[in-house]
Amino acid sequence: MIWSAVLLYIGGIALVLAEFLVPGGICGGLGALFVLTSCALGCYAVPDHAFFIILGEVLGLVVSVIVGVNVFPKSRAGKALILKSSQVAEAGWVAAKSDEALVGECGEVLTALRPAGTIKVNGKRVDAVSDGQFIDKGTTVRVIEVHGSRVVVEEAETQ
Repeated sequence: MIWSAVLLYIGGIALVLAEFLVPGGICGGLGALFVLTSCALGCYAVPDHAFFIILGEVLGLVVSVIVGVNVFPKSRAGKALILKSSQVAEAGWVAAKSDEALVGECGEVLTALRPAGTIKVNGKRVDAVSDGQFIDKGTTVRVIEVHGSRVVVEEAETQ
């Protein structure tokens, strides 16, 4: 019976360490369950040494987590999984370009904006969103702001 407790403990520690490679909580949760089960089996098999069994298993679990946090990022597998560079705008990592020339332009609603839809501005079809209200097809709208690919419009006042 003591060998099954030892094997469960080793398997639990291995699963806890595997959690650093395959995050998601399943390996870590199963590992913790294995360690608790091995602790219960060890305490049942040798009740006189229950304190030392619990202390040893908790220390082993803490050491394995510390090793996983400190050693894993420096390993070859950890280096392969961790991004080395940052994605800055100067290197070309930008969202869609803003067409600031659209601000203030008027256009016609092609599909009803509820609040998203399509408008026609300067002969071009543009995906747009209203400023929060429903705007029917055929209504004249004015572009009030542009942020990347997000074009916000409001119903134009008729004169």
